[in-house]
Amino acid sequence: MSYKTSNAEGPVDFINTYDLEPMAQQVIPKAAFGYIASGAEDTFTLRENIRAFNHKLIVPHTLCNVENPSTEIEFAGEKLSSPIIMAPVAAHKLANEQGEVATARGVHEFGSLYTTSSYSTVDLPEITEALQGTPHWFQFYFSKDDGINRHIMDRVKAEGYKAIVLTADATVGGNREVDKRNGFVFPVGMPIVEEYLPEGAGKSMDFVYKSAKQRLSPRDVEFIAEYSGLPVYVKGPQCREDVE
Repeated sequence: MSYKTSNAEGPVDFINTYDLEPMAQQVIPKAAFGYIASGAEDTFTLRENIRAFNHKLIVPHTLCNVENPSTEIEFAGEKLSSPIIMAPVAAHKLANEQGEVATARGVHEFGSLYTTSSYSTVDLPEITEALQGTPHWFQFYFSKDDGINRHIMDRVKAEGYKAIVLTADATVGGNREVDKRNGFVFPVGMPIVEEYLPEGAGKSMDFVYKSAKQRLSPRDVEFIAEYSGLPVYVKGPQCREDVE
């Protein structure tokens, strides 16, 4: 499969973050850009997420000392430059040939926290090296095979990861209409999981998700915590009942 990953790099002249999307669209192949920028079905949930986020307002304080303001926070025992962290995002090489290495370097320079996706297009040691000691978590899709789960967690612990983020809301692939229209399949490998997913490159996201366990339960969270010895954050609960 022929796929030309962008090698564009250098300073980007922008005023607002909304300026970045059309710039990215100019250098990322159409199908890959569609995967990155779109959501499932007719993207209703994506639009609702943007709307909801825009209603999370910042309330300024008055009559207090703002002479030396700081965005620094302490979170999960780590001092961060701001409450903005790098969420787990799959397949950075769809956007640029340096992939997760470039992202990790940026997070290190920013002084934040990096979350590695199981579906990264760069392997764990390269990401760790690029982070240069920056705190990092690992996003985990729980496999139907406990041997695979243990092996991945062993690798994660060896690379100094501080926590595991279990994705609980993506046990099947979404019906991504934009991807279907563009004929999108993964054109790049995913070295963290590809030994368990023969022919991982060139497959749809639905194919990749089929290896994940659909019958997740609190016991699986306990297993991860007990085996890894790391804090476990569950990504995906959307109601109080699931947490309780």
